[in-house]
Amino acid sequence: MLYLWNKGKRNGALRRLGYLRRGLFSAALEYCRMKGKIAHPRLVTLIESIAELIKNSIGAKILSRGKDRALEMIKNPHLNQIFPTFSEWVKINSYVFWLGTTLLEGKKTWINYY
Repeated sequence: MLYLWNKGKRNGALRRLGYLRRGLFSAALEYCRMKGKIAHPRLVTLIESIAELIKNSIGAKILSRGKDRALEMIKNPHLNQIFPTFSEWVKINSYVFWLGTTLLEGKKTWINYY
């Protein structure tokens, strides 16, 4: 949890959380430091949901959207005929990241899908 707290401070995720969620996560972190594990299942699920919000940075969102877009594009047979090296492009993380940024910005790609 301390790792997530520090990561959230670095990537700005803690600022995007509401004050109640940030306070709950901070209180849970202090409780774990002093007493140990949290046993109440409802609190654990709340803290896990907050941890997921902290983990999901903008880069992770871009990569997941880029992977989804790449999977859609792989299924298109016309694209593979036009660009035979496309399957190699998809293996490059920077290309997948670029695909995700084009989706995030709302730009249309120049490839027509049939």
